[in-house]
Amino acid sequence: MSLPPLLLVAAMALWAWQTGFWLPALAAAALLEGARFSARRWRFDDQDLNRFFDFCAALAGGATVLFYFSYGNPRAVILLFEWLPLVLLPLALVLVWSGQRVVTLSVLFWGLRRQGGDRRRTINAGYPYFAVWLLAASAANQRGLAFYVAVCVLLAWPLLLRRPRGAGWFLPAAMLALAMGVGYGLQLGLSGFQNWMEGAVPEWLSASGSRTDPYRSSTDFGEVGRLKESDGIVMRVVMQDGQKPPLLLRRASYDLYSGGTWIARNGKFTVLDGTGTAWPLAAQVAQARVWVHDFSASGNPVLALPAGSVRVSGLKAASLKRNPLGAVQAEAPPGSVDYEVEYAPGAPEAAPPDENDLRLPAAEEAVLHKVAAQAGLSGLAPAPVMQRLREYFARNFSYSLYQDATPEGHTPLSAFLLSTHSGHCEYFATAAVLLARAAGVPARYATGFSVLEYSALEGAYVVRERHAHAWAQLYVDGQWRDLDTTPPTWVSAEGLRAPRYAPLLDVISWARFALSRWLAGLSDAQLYGGAGVMVLAGLWWLARGTLRSRRKPGSEREASGHAGDAAAQTPSPFRQIEARLATSGLLRGQTRTVLDWVESLAGRAELEPEVLRRFAWLHYRLRYDPAGLNAQAQAAFAQDVAGWLERHPPQGGE
Repeated sequence: MSLPPLLLVAAMALWAWQTGFWLPALAAAALLEGARFSARRWRFDDQDLNRFFDFCAALAGGATVLFYFSYGNPRAVILLFEWLPLVLLPLALVLVWSGQRVVTLSVLFWGLRRQGGDRRRTINAGYPYFAVWLLAASAANQRGLAFYVAVCVLLAWPLLLRRPRGAGWFLPAAMLALAMGVGYGLQLGLSGFQNWMEGAVPEWLSASGSRTDPYRSSTDFGEVGRLKESDGIVMRVVMQDGQKPPLLLRRASYDLYSGGTWIARNGKFTVLDGTGTAWPLAAQVAQARVWVHDFSASGNPVLALPAGSVRVSGLKAASLKRNPLGAVQAEAPPGSVDYEVEYAPGAPEAAPPDENDLRLPAAEEAVLHKVAAQAGLSGLAPAPVMQRLREYFARNFSYSLYQDATPEGHTPLSAFLLSTHSGHCEYFATAAVLLARAAGVPARYATGFSVLEYSALEGAYVVRERHAHAWAQLYVDGQWRDLDTTPPTWVSAEGLRAPRYAPLLDVISWARFALSRWLAGLSDAQLYGGAGVMVLAGLWWLARGTLRSRRKPGSEREASGHAGDAAAQTPSPFRQIEARLATSGLLRGQTRTVLDWVESLAGRAELEPEVLRRFAWLHYRLRYDPAGLNAQAQAAFAQDVAGWLERHPPQGGE
């Protein structure tokens, strides 16, 4: 690899600054830059480089599996990019310590190997490897002006050194400064656009149905066509022997409805007191417990809790916080979220109602009072209102995932109540909440999951993305009680859309979950020790293959007739290049080594100096390496030299 001195070290320092991993960066810098201070070099052919690249590819595959099963997507992809420079470090070390400035493209692309490769297609791997370090530093996502300036300086460094001959410093530096300023403005604009997108259309950006925003819940009211949810498993629920699970696991509640969106107006969070792994939520004595195995791709998850939760324990989180509406959020990194919940039905889980819990939207207020009167809700106490709502929806409404266009003059909710009488859970939950309010009963909108499906394979209840659910909460007899008015047929209707290969996907999901649990149970010493053993095994495979190809009796290299002293007697095609350049006055001289002479021609771009360097190394191997070059390699060498001679005819003829 060929790079300006210390440029790669600077990129490593930027990576360490962003990630905090200074020790790996220092070790990599010492190993790579140490070659500049040592005259010792090892020679490797393309077969050896193939092995090292394959080893790096195996490391990348192992890291991908580890990150995916430990953190899931998209965190696994980010971590892979973050550690990619160290994954590719073995190949970079081979190139540096062999003195090779270029590498044949077939080393890096398996498809070219199958085609036999083209030895003339080479690349200086230094700059791509430098770019990998910058990409890895960016993956750490430590945003700020200082990082942007550092990246710009590192990019400007080689560009200024490679400026055209005769060009001064001022104009190139000014052009780069202008590009950096424009780039900074563009990235600010893109960042602002992303923030707007996340606020305006969060459903486009949600990784899965398991994501919950405790401040806002956008419904699919008015969406025309069939709604589709994934059949993938997002959560597992384990009960004590003989106990039935809670039918509903709530994540968040909302108290203000406006234009198809529910908002948690009284949603300010406060930190709970706890021991670091256990947090009490209420003073009641627990009557049952449940273990929840969840997964958060974005970190800081909102927990799925049964009604009457009194204690959360076993959760690896820095803190736990709760808002007055009962949503509980953990400060935890992305990845597996496992916790035990003790609960007692009837335990207080949210603040008493206020004026927000009786507020009706102006656009539907008249319709809501009309329907409340038709349903016979007027003048009833809270408990009878709850029962009457359950009966009213069961008798007059049906479940459907398909929605027609909203009739002119109606809102989606008014059309549901007055004409279509058909919709999904968001319609039923919203209508129940607002009709209860029209009858004078405080009510809230709740979202979470329904726990219905038991898996004998896992010995647990599985919760799929299509089990995401919404329901009403009514304040009855001094406590918040769940009211689910969605017809029970919604479960079977959702299940009919499962693909035929769903059982296979379930087995894969279970295997991934089991492996992630096993990895989570390993100590750091066990995890790093196992990774170290696999890396050492890979290095042993590399060393064994390289040494065997060089020393094994009867190998292809010896069978080619170029072993031992015979190598020194083989005519080298490089002599033709020396003769051709001599006609142009570029004499090597008797005391100058071939490699030193080739390096002196590095400034003559028209001579293809990178190609000449490769020819010089092949010349050395042919003349001085005991293994020499086999017949196929020697023929390719001669063919490449002939091509170079054809591209560079003698000056003035011969």
